[in-house]
Amino acid sequence: MRSLTRLLAALLVAVALLPAIGGAASAHPLGNFTVNHLAIVNVARDGVAVRYILDLAEIPTIQETNAGTVEGIAARLAEGLALRVDGAAVPLTLRTSSVERLAGQAGLETLRVTMDLASVAAVRDGAAIAFADTNYAGRIGWHDIVLRGAIADPTVGASEPTNELRQYPTDVTATPPDRTAASAVARHSANVGGTNAVTADTTRFALDTSADRLTGFLKSGSSDLPALLAALLVAMFLGALHAIGPGHGKAMVAAYLVGSKGTAKQAVILGTTVTVTHTLGVYALGAITLVAAQYILPERLYPILGVLSGVLVVAIGLGMLRSRLLGLRAPAHDAQVPDHAHDHDHGAGPGQHQHAPHEGPVGLRGLLALGVSGGLLPCPTALVVLLAAVSFHNVLLGMILVAAFSVGLAGVLTGIGLALVLGQRYVRRNGRAMRLAGSRVTRYLPSLSAAAITIAGLIIAFGAARGLA
Repeated sequence: MRSLTRLLAALLVAVALLPAIGGAASAHPLGNFTVNHLAIVNVARDGVAVRYILDLAEIPTIQETNAGTVEGIAARLAEGLALRVDGAAVPLTLRTSSVERLAGQAGLETLRVTMDLASVAAVRDGAAIAFADTNYAGRIGWHDIVLRGAIADPTVGASEPTNELRQYPTDVTATPPDRTAASAVARHSANVGGTNAVTADTTRFALDTSADRLTGFLKSGSSDLPALLAALLVAMFLGALHAIGPGHGKAMVAAYLVGSKGTAKQAVILGTTVTVTHTLGVYALGAITLVAAQYILPERLYPILGVLSGVLVVAIGLGMLRSRLLGLRAPAHDAQVPDHAHDHDHGAGPGQHQHAPHEGPVGLRGLLALGVSGGLLPCPTALVVLLAAVSFHNVLLGMILVAAFSVGLAGVLTGIGLALVLGQRYVRRNGRAMRLAGSRVTRYLPSLSAAAITIAGLIIAFGAARGLA
């Protein structure tokens, strides 16, 4: 009986692993966090001209607004640009600048700054030109420099594909450029031209627009009960979609561990832990975004949390693998005693039937660790909803919607566990299925599934570690 239960769990693990492994390289929709900047440097005989564009997504715009640094931002950006000719610093004079607030996702604003700067010093033929952009160091986004004009041997190209950061390439799996320095040699006889290629209109880096449905309700300030209930249902639905999506294998781990013992109590404990962890994580990241971003970059926390989540999954998988390998050494007595349904408690009380150590129940500590690993990584959609609520002065309702989002996420995990509970009960009542439990192959599948969980955890951890690098 127990072998077949493990077989069912292993099959579920195999199915759940497909999206988890296939989607491990997919990034979270961090477009809301991005700080994007582009410098177009044009070298001529009589000087160097720089056109500089900054595109701040919704969350950095909130940070700049809260810090009161939007006014005077052009002068501050100009200070972060450095031009050197033959090793000597050449000042760049700010000629014109414009600051625009544009409509962004979830009713929030984005910020676009456009600047034109120039040097007035003549550039001799053969002079070494070096340009550096030190603005917003360490922030994620599209960072590019192009060199044009009377130059030779440039270290970067002369064309850029974003139409001055108005449109971004549609391949969201591609890594955005991170060019913050460039150099070339002045050559008066040369004329290197470039274009700003226009691409298909798209949002920033896999931006998740599903939050618009919730923030529209927040912005309206409606106190109508049916509208509130509808918003809560939408939040729960979005949370459920987040849970079944690829990237972290939460459903895979939860389904195996909860289903392997098949108790409704464990499923509820797991779901509750995921809900609490995810909700608190979003609240904490929201607080960091609003008040502590100058010390901790919120987008840099995502890969750190990803590594921690992967390490937890690896630890759980290794623990399972060890117990399952020990189980292979034990006699397969459950297949030899089909009439014994094993519905009794597997505790260590006096007079009770005890199996080998690998048959012991999953402890509360292991369930809590699994729940924390499932809810550790906050969803950017939930964070945007919370920040929109702050912007619309409706914080309490935003916190409630985030909690509903987490309930939807946890409901999927709990539902998978409860489905396995019902599956186990069906198997116990099915004589044909009971006979299949004696198959020799089923003794090895639990160990293979535990190994698969360990591998999935490694993929999660290494994928997140690349983000840290």
